[in-house]
Amino acid sequence: MRKSNTFNKKIMEDSTILYRIKNLIKSKTSISEEIAEFQLLPGAGSSRRYYRIILTNKKTLLACYGTNIEENETFNYFSSIFCKSSINVPEVLSFDKDLYIITDLGYTDVLSAKENLNEKETLELYKRILEDLVQIQFVGGEKIDFSKCFVRHEFDKTAMRWDLYYFKYYYLKISGLEFNDQKLEEDFDKLLDFLDKSSRNYFMYRDFQSRNILLKNNLLGYIDFQGGMKGPLQYDVVSLLYQAKANLSNEMREELLSFYIEILKSRISVDEKKFKEEFQGFVFIRILQTLGAYGFRGYIQHKEHFIQSIPQALKNLKEQALVINKIVPMPYLTNLINELKELQIQ
Repeated sequence: MRKSNTFNKKIMEDSTILYRIKNLIKSKTSISEEIAEFQLLPGAGSSRRYYRIILTNKKTLLACYGTNIEENETFNYFSSIFCKSSINVPEVLSFDKDLYIITDLGYTDVLSAKENLNEKETLELYKRILEDLVQIQFVGGEKIDFSKCFVRHEFDKTAMRWDLYYFKYYYLKISGLEFNDQKLEEDFDKLLDFLDKSSRNYFMYRDFQSRNILLKNNLLGYIDFQGGMKGPLQYDVVSLLYQAKANLSNEMREELLSFYIEILKSRISVDEKKFKEEFQGFVFIRILQTLGAYGFRGYIQHKEHFIQSIPQALKNLKEQALVINKIVPMPYLTNLINELKELQIQ
């Protein structure tokens, strides 16, 4: 009976949202076409709900329903800045606190598109993405008022420590592996002291990975940037190149990183050795954070996509622990990582 009641409540809630979507389009946009169809899109990591709206002229829009009002307002603000700078992000057509209507940038994300590309085509596509990323990072750094970020204004030591704790509490502790808190915190501090020296004057997209990049008629579009904040350049490059599901080869990662650095050199002075060392540190913290996210979304929330990503992320982490230890020795954390196994999820 409880399951039936929950199901009925969900149906009623969707009906109310769809009624509000119709009113928003009719009263707050210049769109005159009628709605022919609604589609509830599959969810990912967040609790937000997305609906594709198909109009009678076959054009499509998206509606987003989310109860985190601050997050919605940040998305609306970031979108307005990027749209004015000719960056291809969804334009907010109408906004009403927990519900807003945006332009539809397409059905196909880069991760899906990549399955039909050969290595050369993948390389060229990722180079185009990196060119866009530099534009996003610099435009955001110059024009965004970071006090309007809804999570944190800057990827500082506190924000980095949150990422490390995501790994600690949602993967390491769940794994059942015994560890010494004091020794772990000492190694965390070493990593944070090293990363805190990096320049943080740019827009950090936060989740710049292939599922958040769309491809339509060979045009790239960028979504899910509302978690952005002021931060370092390296972090988003790491997010793109080290996404577990994308599984790029080390050779391709190195070529793409060099390509990105050359683009940067046309804008700013770059100490390449220092930049690459910091890059490796951000690779390490990003993989730790994503493994924590996979533990939370997969082990606790039972979301299949995140469960499937754990083996590759764990492999990446063990490889990266060897790399970062040559720059920032963290023997205790490295030993723990070497002993880590995949979470056993029913």
